[in-house]
Amino acid sequence: MRVKALAQNAALAAATTALFAGSLELGARLTEKKTTAAAPVADYIWDWREKMEGDFYVIRSEAVGWPPWEEINADGLRDRTHPVEKPPGTHRLVALGDSVTLGAGIKPEEAFPQVLERRLWREGRRVEVMNVGLWGWSTRQERMAYERIVKRYGPDQVLLAVCLNDIPELQNNLARPPALLVTLFKRSALVRRVMNAPGREIQNVEQLFTDREAPRVREAFSRFFDEVRALRDAVRKDGAAFGVALFPFRFQMARPEADATAQREIEDFCRREGMPFIDLLPALRPLGEGAFVDYDHLSPTGAERVAETLAGSDLLPKSQTEPEILAARLGSVEALLAPDKLGLALTDKDERVRAAATWALEQRGEKAAALEPALRRALGDTSPMVRAGAARALGAIGAPALGSAEDLFAKLSDEIEDVRWQAALALSRVGLRAPDAVAPLVATLASHDPYIRGFAAWSLGNLGPAASEAVPALIQALAQDDGYGRGGAATALARMGPAAAAAVPALLDGLKSPDGDRRWKAARTLGRIGPAANAAVPALAQSLSDPNEHVRRHAARALGRMGKLPGDAAAALRKAQEDADPDVRQEAREALAAKG
Repeated sequence: MRVKALAQNAALAAATTALFAGSLELGARLTEKKTTAAAPVADYIWDWREKMEGDFYVIRSEAVGWPPWEEINADGLRDRTHPVEKPPGTHRLVALGDSVTLGAGIKPEEAFPQVLERRLWREGRRVEVMNVGLWGWSTRQERMAYERIVKRYGPDQVLLAVCLNDIPELQNNLARPPALLVTLFKRSALVRRVMNAPGREIQNVEQLFTDREAPRVREAFSRFFDEVRALRDAVRKDGAAFGVALFPFRFQMARPEADATAQREIEDFCRREGMPFIDLLPALRPLGEGAFVDYDHLSPTGAERVAETLAGSDLLPKSQTEPEILAARLGSVEALLAPDKLGLALTDKDERVRAAATWALEQRGEKAAALEPALRRALGDTSPMVRAGAARALGAIGAPALGSAEDLFAKLSDEIEDVRWQAALALSRVGLRAPDAVAPLVATLASHDPYIRGFAAWSLGNLGPAASEAVPALIQALAQDDGYGRGGAATALARMGPAAAAAVPALLDGLKSPDGDRRWKAARTLGRIGPAANAAVPALAQSLSDPNEHVRRHAARALGRMGKLPGDAAAALRKAQEDADPDVRQEAREALAAKG
């Protein structure tokens, strides 16, 4: 009887609880319509689960550095590919940020890190600047990027580029409840009332100024400061310097100087924590809204001003510049223009003077052609800084330095990564011609350095059919991991056209690869070879059913470039006109039209 009574009591309690909860839910639903809806969260405050499918991302890339103007590098960032090994005598600075650092809305070379690097080099300051920033990254992702990407480059300094939207973005994502509660939030007015999501979220950056004392804003600043401290500690533990640069929003340009309370709070925090800090609002304010392309992304003019301000700030090292080194040895700044003085400096006992001389000759460009023999000798210098500088200078001289090609090719196997890379860049600038360049480029395809292999493949592709002797070596290179990369062997073969017909069997193997990128690049190359690749028609027709739309598109295009098609291939193309992908349908129609 006692057990039965307990069961009855439990059932009654459960029913009462359910009735009570139901009443609360009904009341919440009845009154919810009377509640003013919260303002939508601004688009620039990302929801990580929606935009990143997690809490971190980079852009997928197979880049190895060639062509050198590729927009996305091997790390999946919008920057040139940097050698892991720091160039000798160079201060490596990492600009760690979001889309403002990346340069959204402007060309890659106009982003402030790239502008800063060029400016410092022209001034004779050996500072390499790495742009490590992507759309939507907040301080949390930037800290992850430091651990996952930056650390292996061994930077001397990390500059955290902070945008004010980082603060609400951290709050909105880190204060978000677990997934189960989010589901209940969508279905239950009572849960929505209890969770008070509008009270947790920050809708826009303006609230950092207008609602400074609101609990959610105070919590947001606290989360931001925790992330900055954690990043600072990790950077300093690795022996690098750390600093903070703070960017304003465009709406602040038209507001009085006093309306910079968020800037002052971050500056006070950095001062308490002993972090070097620079507020970029005063530097950008005179430019007005012209400093921006939208709400917070810099225009080319704004990026130039930021680079100028950073270059003149205390955040960057104040070491002796190349002109100062030369002037101290040669006696005057005017002597920097005298070829005989610079030629003498190339043989100085001090490697810094010799390196400074190569820098000065690089700045003179074609006007330094008379010292080409001296620079070729400097390629054999005991100092890697001098060897790399000599290669840069020969590249700047350009066409008159064609006689330097043999010596530069020899430097492609230098033990120092920066010397190898500068030699490759110099060779690409002075110009390579067939047939003389083919044999050394073929030999270079066997380099252990992917960047150098990429240079060789890209250069052979540039030579086109005139480099047909390289086809066997390029076929072998297809088996390498970077063989189907943008600067890989497949691209080189594609640019050779019918002269690459011997590569068809290897490219057919590429069509069978489990890697979709390899398959579509193999199809593209077969299409570029054209009728000389007719043996690939059956495989290309089969590829029209590939699960990857890029493969189907390039297979259709390739079939349009072949000779007369057998009936089954033509039938496959007609069927492809009904493909789910519009680009595949278009390519199929054009291929059939090309066959008449």
